[in-house]
Amino acid sequence: MRSYYPRFREGADPGLVPKLGGLPWGLPRRLWPVCRECNRAMSHLAQLPTDGEALPLAEGEVLFLFKCEWDSICSFWEHDAGANAAFAVPRTELGAGPTAPPADSADGPPPLLREIAIAGWRADDDGAPAEMEEAFYDYQAHFDLPQEVAHPHDWASAWRTKSGGVPYWTANGAQGMPAGRLLLQIDNWIDLVDGGGAEVANFCSDGTAYVFVDRAQAQPVYSMFINR
Repeated sequence: MRSYYPRFREGADPGLVPKLGGLPWGLPRRLWPVCRECNRAMSHLAQLPTDGEALPLAEGEVLFLFKCEWDSICSFWEHDAGANAAFAVPRTELGAGPTAPPADSADGPPPLLREIAIAGWRADDDGAPAEMEEAFYDYQAHFDLPQEVAHPHDWASAWRTKSGGVPYWTANGAQGMPAGRLLLQIDNWIDLVDGGGAEVANFCSDGTAYVFVDRAQAQPVYSMFINR
């Protein structure tokens, strides 16, 4: 199935550019999510404007991802624990500068994640046959797939961050999913176009973050969870 694989470079230009980490551009302060478990502001994980087939959001929308990065180790890996957030905002509701995070009265602002730009997308086949798509959303069916189908790239890091296609699951397989289908996934470790690599965030040391979208609702509902 067709997937889109991002190319990453250190740093990002100002504005509504696709990126990981840093500060979100123009996000209304009232929308900055607070962790339900520790009651402190989450860290900004990604800012992703709609980009055709590579990132098929509604026209003019920007997807924002956040997660709790505090050392209290809240349940950021669960899609319904309130320790991460995934939501889209129309460009018309965004401001004209970077948004500083709310600061906790005792601990200050949340950890700032390394800013990494998405310099473009490469379209490629993810190795999963389209007729087997449903098996990638069922634990037992995925477990029963031949290894060359379930993990066609043998867990190679370069294939674990992508948009579209079916989930490229970690060794734990297809579990912990919310409703919907894969929109994108981000591995804990990414390669940079100028050489070297970067750790994205705390994804349980070697996990992958999956963002699902449920388009069966009146408005698309986005959810994020981490599997390792």
